[in-house]
Amino acid sequence: MTRLISFDIAKALCIVLVVIGHYFPDGSPQWYASLLSWIYMFHMPLFMFASGYIYMAFNRKESYSVFVIKKIRRLMIPYVVVSIIIVTIKMATQSSMYVENPVTAMSYVKILYLPEAGYFLWFIWALFTMFLLVPLFKTKIARLVLFVIAIVLHYLPIEGPAIFALRSSMHMLVYFMLGVCCVDWGLSSIMNRMNTRTYQRICFMTVACFALISVLRFCFDFFVGGRLLPWLGIASVMVVSSFLAKYAKGRLLSLILTVSASNYIIYLFHTTFEGFAKALLQKLHICIVNGDVTFIVEAVLVIFLGVVCPILLDVLIRRKFKVTKILFGLK
Repeated sequence: MTRLISFDIAKALCIVLVVIGHYFPDGSPQWYASLLSWIYMFHMPLFMFASGYIYMAFNRKESYSVFVIKKIRRLMIPYVVVSIIIVTIKMATQSSMYVENPVTAMSYVKILYLPEAGYFLWFIWALFTMFLLVPLFKTKIARLVLFVIAIVLHYLPIEGPAIFALRSSMHMLVYFMLGVCCVDWGLSSIMNRMNTRTYQRICFMTVACFALISVLRFCFDFFVGGRLLPWLGIASVMVVSSFLAKYAKGRLLSLILTVSASNYIIYLFHTTFEGFAKALLQKLHICIVNGDVTFIVEAVLVIFLGVVCPILLDVLIRRKFKVTKILFGLK
């Protein structure tokens, strides 16, 4: 039970980092730019790792076609619906207010093969591609071989095609397969059999290494260990999540699990609500970064709305009606 809750907590932490990462207005202070650079080193690898782990942990014996249809319903139908909504909103508002990445009528066609409505939607294409690929590898050894291939693809200096976000899929497959192989080869069982003190030391050293490399890179411009950061970030967030799973209680745990349960709808809609908030602040001539305090207040407001508004949309609309459940991946 703790293991499952720890992954829920990890997903909640990760989606909040995603929302923070997509707020980067012009004139942002340097410390905030460094914070975003740090977040981008590990937050999407963490998402991919968690997706691979959960996929393998709950893998059911079902036909490939049934599995793919489920993923189309879960991922691609909401992707198309949200893309149409975002493009339509941009088309309606971009002439009268500031809109990031303006669109054209052709965008309604491009969404079928590119994350045209918003680049952040690459994640859905990449995740869907992995769900098409990984079930074809039926055994532990075959999946381990795929993991090795993914490592090679990740570090080779080659660019994949942009269509269907295949470039991102090639880059991120390694982290998805890390999660898959952790389940395949019983990493959790191995760690649980360790002496408690040994396990605690490993956890402490992992988090300490992650913190040290992060501080050296982003506070002192000492560029060391960059390739280790995604891996250490995944491990460190899982350590923190496991700690919270043990000790977080009551309202705090309930709040975290609520964010986790709505993580997909937050991912789909957070930039829309962030965009509305930024446009409103700019329209009211409030969105002027004239100091760290002002910037922090604005950032907290925009990020808060980027998390809370999709949750309200999820609870009050998405989960209430049959049609919205179908359109947004619940059925």
